[in-house]
Amino acid sequence: MNELKEYTLSEFLREQGTNFRTALPIVHSSESKNLLRMLTEEKVAVTECDTFRGENLAYFFHGRPAYRRYHARPKQWQLPFVLVLKSTCLLAMKRVFPFDSGAFFSGRLPDYLGEFDHAGYELSENSNPIDLLIDIFFGSDRDYFLGNPKPTQEVVHRKRLNIRHSEIMALCSMYNGDHLEADDRTLTIELQSDRDVSIKDQLLGVVMPRPYFDDKTLKALLKSRKVIAKAYDTHPISTESYVAQVYTEVKAIYAKLGLLDGR
Repeated sequence: MNELKEYTLSEFLREQGTNFRTALPIVHSSESKNLLRMLTEEKVAVTECDTFRGENLAYFFHGRPAYRRYHARPKQWQLPFVLVLKSTCLLAMKRVFPFDSGAFFSGRLPDYLGEFDHAGYELSENSNPIDLLIDIFFGSDRDYFLGNPKPTQEVVHRKRLNIRHSEIMALCSMYNGDHLEADDRTLTIELQSDRDVSIKDQLLGVVMPRPYFDDKTLKALLKSRKVIAKAYDTHPISTESYVAQVYTEVKAIYAKLGLLDGR
């Protein structure tokens, strides 16, 4: 009785088409203690994953610097930095999720979304999953970056969703902030690689704490590689308090690159 079939997000997207093509780069974020090593090795190396146990993975987000590790009073080397990279640096993707997979498995996402199997939200086998996600659920790169999803009822109406599309409507609800404890990681497309990712000639920009930005040797290296460098000032505050500053500087890099209409 195929007419009673319930759709996963992956199955739903296979029936969709779009002419939209995202122009946003991908980003990798980590603690600043790792910045010099990554720039020296010119790669983002895989590390042992505590979510997909037994696998070595490197994590990226499409366009949005949502990853962070919490410290109440971080030292400068514990503060976040962000690499803005050409999307072409990621030659193969192990997994693609429409949200932070770590948040899913640790139960930080809404319980109504966690009732579904994560496999239905894994999109690496789909064609153009990132373009489809942004087009269907946000409408533009700008709205995706700013975290402005289309209202759930608009998606339901335009895509004719019904009781067979509960998994898709759950994602819509989460994107629309129907969960008081959710943060921007619920709105961010996650990309995983199971091999080291070379950033040689792929690095567009770096956002980093002021002490790193002010280092003359590091500044000269980035200038020689024609990398846009942006800094944020440091204060005796938690890492969570830097999120808005990091987004602002990433947005400034996109403006300089001619993305997001430069606004």
